[in-house]
Amino acid sequence: YAYTMQVTAPGNVYSYGVVLLEILTSRLPVDEAFGEGVDLVKWVHSASLRGETVEQILDSNLSTISFSCRKQMLETLKVAMLCTDSAPARRPKMKK
Repeated sequence: YAYTMQVTAPGNVYSYGVVLLEILTSRLPVDEAFGEGVDLVKWVHSASLRGETVEQILDSNLSTISFSCRKQMLETLKVAMLCTDSAPARRPKMKK
């Protein structure tokens, strides 16, 4: 919605993915720390290109609680990545 000003199902899925990323990383959607023109979604999606590991993305205060918690965070990260795919047609449906 923030980019197109239109409410759509794929846009809602994208927004849901952004919220998941906020929770997993404990970061805001827009932060100067990401760099010029980079938002949370771009920052997470480009992490591997920067040579960063998942541990460097996830909030360490949450991911170190337990193995079970970390495993759930990784599964949730997969969902968030799908939801924030740059191509709306590739995003999952909320019914899934």
